Amino acid sequence: MDNGIVQVTLSTPDGDVVGLSYNGIPNILETKNEEQNRGYWDAVWNNPDEPIATDRLKGESYEVIIGNEEQLEISFNKTWSSGVGNETVPVNVDKRYVLLRGSSGFYSYGIFERPTGWPQIEMDQVRIVFKLQSQMFDYMAVSDDRQRVMPTMLDRENGEPLAFPEAVLLTNPSNEELRGEVYLPFNLPSIYVFFLRVQLKFWRI
Repeated sequence: MDNGIVQVTLSTPDGDVVGLSYNGIPNILETKNEEQNRGYWDAVWNNPDEPIATDRLKGESYEVIIGNEEQLEISFNKTWSSGVGNETVPVNVDKRYVLLRGSSGFYSYGIFERPTGWPQIEMDQVRIVFKLQSQMFDYMAVSDDRQRVMPTMLDRENGEPLAFPEAVLLTNPSNEELRGEVYLPFNLPSIYVFFLRVQLKFWRI
């Protein structure tokens, strides 16, 4: 999908976002990751009184819904059948990606269908995940007075684990100003870098 401003590369038939180019930047997604681990949908669900599971909602087929000079919309479908049992969440899923002429972002939405009589389930979360290049996106801004440079995952992996669960002392960070800080991932806001309201947009600072 390419409108001259943004280019979205999708895997088929899965419907993962494997490339996202903007304004001459080849790919703002983390190219160190395998293609299926850059941009994807998933759902957290479970059968009643059973452990939770995660389904990547991978498409099985795809088709162009709208294709003209003003808009391109592509659908990736995943159809459930009783034969797969509990391997995937028992709903039909239609993932959509939309690119408009002149737009600097793209839209994505999903249609979920659970026909009458299908298994009862609990679905806690459906999300779309984008893993951005850490060398480009190292700054978090939540509000005017809550913003800062962030450590990378490599900084965390190279840090010193502390007694408190998940706490890491940054001993050799890529940004020297972060040396000696304690990294607590659950203290960070959950709205990391991108939004999932209607339109997805990224900023490079």
